[in-house]
Amino acid sequence: MKRRGFSLAELSLVFIVASVFLAAVVCSAAKIRQAASAQRVIEELNAIAVASSGYYSEHGAWPASSADLRPGYLTQQSTAVNPFGNAYIITSNAFSLSVSTLLPKGLVSGKSYGSEVVVINQGSNDLISITTPPETRTWKLKYEKKYIYKE
Repeated sequence: MKRRGFSLAELSLVFIVASVFLAAVVCSAAKIRQAASAQRVIEELNAIAVASSGYYSEHGAWPASSADLRPGYLTQQSTAVNPFGNAYIITSNAFSLSVSTLLPKGLVSGKSYGSEVVVINQGSNDLISITTPPETRTWKLKYEKKYIYKE
């Protein structure tokens, strides 16, 4: 008598191997999404900094918050919160402006980005900030893959 089909052990092995591959794909996709969101945060920090420079040029003072930059300097699609749910914070003095936010720990490192981006570890999060003096009009940050460097 010929046996037709697969045994329970063979089917179980196939399901286990397929589950391992599926778990690896899901984990990779989640890391890729987080890296893309981290890149988006850096781009938004840059946009807020450039908009703040325009605000400074027009008003002679730095904006108190990102709400001061809407709708004239930032697009309506920009929000005061990054993709990870943390607010963008603008701090300034007479000499410079700093735009910062929190990201999950380890997504961005100081070596990944140029000197304009500062990464400070704060427990389970990293504080990411960009600082500019008032005379800076454009930042000329160039985005290439995961690295940012000054032109």
